[in-house]
Amino acid sequence: MTTTIQTIPLNRLVHSKANVRRTGRGRSLEGLMASIATHGLRQNLNVRPTSGNRFEVVAGGRRLEALRRLAAGGDVEKTLPVNCLVLDEGENALELSLVENAIREDMHPDDQCAAFAELVEQGMPVEDVAARFGVTPTVVKQRLRLAAVAPSLRARYREGELTLAQMMAFALVEDHARQEQVWAELPEWSRTPESIRRALTAEGLAAGHRLSRFVGLEAYEAAGGAVLRNLFEEEPPMLADGALVERLAIEKLEAEAATLRAEGWKWVTVELSPSYGYGWVQPDEGEDGAETFRPEDVARAGARVCLDYSGAVQIDRGLLDADAMKAEREAERAEQAEDAEEEAEGSPQFPDSVLVDLTAHRTAALRLELARNTKVALASVVHTLGLRVLYGGIGNPTCLGLSHTSEYLGPLIKTPEEGSAAGALTALVAAWRQELPDAGAFWGWCLEADTDKLLELLAIIAGVSVNAVQRGRGRGDPLRQSDVLATALGLDMTKHWTPLAGGFFGRLTKAQLAAQLVEAEHTDVAGMLAARKKTEAAELTATTLGDGWLPQPLRP
Repeated sequence: MTTTIQTIPLNRLVHSKANVRRTGRGRSLEGLMASIATHGLRQNLNVRPTSGNRFEVVAGGRRLEALRRLAAGGDVEKTLPVNCLVLDEGENALELSLVENAIREDMHPDDQCAAFAELVEQGMPVEDVAARFGVTPTVVKQRLRLAAVAPSLRARYREGELTLAQMMAFALVEDHARQEQVWAELPEWSRTPESIRRALTAEGLAAGHRLSRFVGLEAYEAAGGAVLRNLFEEEPPMLADGALVERLAIEKLEAEAATLRAEGWKWVTVELSPSYGYGWVQPDEGEDGAETFRPEDVARAGARVCLDYSGAVQIDRGLLDADAMKAEREAERAEQAEDAEEEAEGSPQFPDSVLVDLTAHRTAALRLELARNTKVALASVVHTLGLRVLYGGIGNPTCLGLSHTSEYLGPLIKTPEEGSAAGALTALVAAWRQELPDAGAFWGWCLEADTDKLLELLAIIAGVSVNAVQRGRGRGDPLRQSDVLATALGLDMTKHWTPLAGGFFGRLTKAQLAAQLVEAEHTDVAGMLAARKKTEAAELTATTLGDGWLPQPLRP
């Protein structure tokens, strides 16, 4: 049996039924077409004669299809001479076609990445590489990024120890030492692409974070900050140096603080988030309705400039720090001690045991009378808890054994633009604080206030104390009680929270987005996500589910 090489015009070549490759013959031909157009046909076709002075291609059907499309587009002549291996009559065309397709092994993806990188190093522009191999410039950049991963990790990839998804995660940063450190520190069972990305970006901040938006990407890069861009998923960039972002934010806030210092306050502080624990000096109201402070208050109090939950600049004046509040408490104690001393001068002295006995009886009587007097009881509760919530603990501890805690939600809310409740509560507390007197006069205010007013303030104090943050999958008694509370309040989260494509939906994987759609009986749309890019999938999901949709943790 002999096989001869013959040059045959393209328009005399036809597909053969003996070609075993029948699936995908006409798909993804762009790269092959670009290669043939640039480098010519580098591999002969296997053909055998057929009727009408034609030759059927038994091996090389994709190459034939690529040539035909190039001819249809005018890139090559329809009579282009094609080198072919003409099979002998005794050779089994089906067997030869199977041999050519079965024994061939595709190039390892890392080999292609290295080859693209070498071409670029030799001076070939990315766009030219893309055009010559029938891919987009983005694909070339992705291959170059993979080729820039640490050599030790690429070696593991070639040996099958790493998946392509893991390599794509490591390609997020260019620091080889950091890549290798993350690989070494992560337990083998947790080396998922998601875990790798989290570890690599642990010290960074998303571009949509309130600090990042306040500083600005341009200013951050001008300061030498590195920006991490995921070339494999369309998602917002990550600012790698979170410490630099914080430093730039503080420097920007310091410009606002200079104005406060010029006003003569005893101290001025800069905070990235509003902290609690300060007392307040009650301001006066000027003729134009603006707040004014007496010179003696400016001399003993301070001011701060910070960023609120949304990333806007917030300026607070008339704050009392721990030292000032301690001085006020000591002054009040001294005054009370002086009063007690004057009172003791006219009272008989008793042994301590007798004094304890008497005051225990008095305490029991106080408890009974307070239990019977709803008005004074309400005033006492509001006064005790109000000192902690609204005055930062200013004043002497009261005789009521009540306590109050409130978890700061600022760091926990990652997408403040989707919810309105946190900002509304902050504004509500601030409005009440402006209406209330100094801490020393707060008890008198509580006694004189009508019941409705006290109940309004008590509701705010109770509201600030609620903690229904779920950590992990378990739901203990406090969380179950929060469900009961939500039912009693008729809580409707659609009034307080709206999911955004760039917020909630943007933080889910495409599989998680599809799960939400399937649950909402949009199975047809869920099936469309696989072919979409990440941002497109998030936008499509957001549009399909609409503003009134809520994820399971927010439903009644």
